[in-house]
Amino acid sequence: LLFPIAAVLLWASVQIARPYFFTTKKVPPKSKSSVAGGIPKRPAREPGTWEPVDFQRPVASPYPDWSVHTTKPLIYRPFNYGPKYANTMGLRRMPWDEWIELDEQFPQFHESKARRIADLGGKCARTEPEALDAAYELPEEFSDYFSQRYPSLYKRTTVGIDNLLTGEQFNIVERPLKEDPMQMAARLLQDDFALLIEKPDGQYYLYAGAILMPGVWDLDERMGMPLSQIHIDHGKVPGFKEKLERGVMSLFRRIQPDAPVQRNTWYIQGLDAVDEEGFSKGAGEKDMPVENFHFRTERQSIR
Repeated sequence: LLFPIAAVLLWASVQIARPYFFTTKKVPPKSKSSVAGGIPKRPAREPGTWEPVDFQRPVASPYPDWSVHTTKPLIYRPFNYGPKYANTMGLRRMPWDEWIELDEQFPQFHESKARRIADLGGKCARTEPEALDAAYELPEEFSDYFSQRYPSLYKRTTVGIDNLLTGEQFNIVERPLKEDPMQMAARLLQDDFALLIEKPDGQYYLYAGAILMPGVWDLDERMGMPLSQIHIDHGKVPGFKEKLERGVMSLFRRIQPDAPVQRNTWYIQGLDAVDEEGFSKGAGEKDMPVENFHFRTERQSIR
């Protein structure tokens, strides 16, 4: 595959954000390896320019004893134990086998996503023209990865991939696709994802994604925004401008196809801001009893 100026934040950058809700059990992240000193330095380049790299993702090993009916979700704690809290990106290297996690909740997520795509369409999953070439690569990458990692659920075909549970057959080679590539890709996994494209001003812009199980934002209102604006003006992430923006922008400029990373993030969410399926419909009101709040954490992989 030839990777252009895009990133998978799975944020061309892609990110995957997987929501978990729990109130009692807290465990450290599964992997303790960190990205010491950030991403290795690469030759300087002008913003918005990228020399394509011939890269093939390593073949994924089948998940040991995985079952869509019995495999439990992995639980993460997004910060360390102790009285001191440091506001950092919390990056660690991502083993290729662990790019995307599926578990016994896949049928529930799949049904919810299909319903939301039918109801909301492009408001929750779509591709802007600037990202179309990069967006076509995502179903291709997913088809290869899922058929290798979860062979009891997915089967690779000459034209795409089959879901052995639902009977769905996806043709990923025809042009145009039968639906937006972000909507097609969203049906293959439980996670949300976003595709960011670097422009000559050095900013990464949100030009494609499927945000179907959101936290406190939706795709439609932030489509076309640069990454910094998403976090500062709309997300109002505490300390982002002062402590995190420089590191985030450096990460996206320097990340390479052969060096994916992952992180965990979290926030507190009021029950009044959660819909009947447990997903966000806003930030929630202040001054509610503590039992009326969820602790939400997301695992994010970034390519």
